Amino acid sequence: MINTIQKQLPFIKGFITAVAFSLLLLCTRIIKTDTSFYLFLVWNLFLACIPYAIVLILSLRKTNHFIFWIGFITWLVFLPNSPYILTDLQHIKLSTLQSVWFDVLLILSFAINGMIIGFASLRMMQTLLLERFSAKMTNIIIYIVLLLCGFGIYLGRILRWNSWDIIQNPIGILSDIAKRILFPSQHLNTWGFTIGFGIFLIITYRMIQYYHIKKNEN
Repeated sequence: MINTIQKQLPFIKGFITAVAFSLLLLCTRIIKTDTSFYLFLVWNLFLACIPYAIVLILSLRKTNHFIFWIGFITWLVFLPNSPYILTDLQHIKLSTLQSVWFDVLLILSFAINGMIIGFASLRMMQTLLLERFSAKMTNIIIYIVLLLCGFGIYLGRILRWNSWDIIQNPIGILSDIAKRILFPSQHLNTWGFTIGFGIFLIITYRMIQYYHIKKNEN
């Protein structure tokens, strides 16, 4: 338990610093514009941190298969919240000419923090999966997870479902998912969105992995 926390401590400190910068930007905008419109970014980033908290708890001690897979499913449900913040860039269209570049910086700072904490949780989950599967099977699972993240972003941004709607309104969300699986030709935008974001996340994560491997080799 102590070793896990010690290994993650440098990352946690760096992440807190990055979040503090994002919050500083947000406070500056609120003061300058006298509006709290972008305050939702704080909530979105909080949701993005949940997968990291889940996988950190799973990493602290050995768990049986049942608890691990319950944790994995819960982690998977919340993971799309991490890259989801990228889609908040759509709000730039509401910015004025005077604030647009500051707003780009503001949203990107939150979005990048969301991506970082999401990929950190993904890497930790990959380590846990390697204890149960081969390296090849683990990579396949990770790629599927990232494609599902693309689908999760679609459910959140386009269909406006939330992670907790799986409990609050399971029939509604499962109905929307079933329609797109059973009648894919009628929902080409869904699969274009899903595959596009999924491949983007896979490429980005692979690049981070490559950098990490090369760093360890040196």
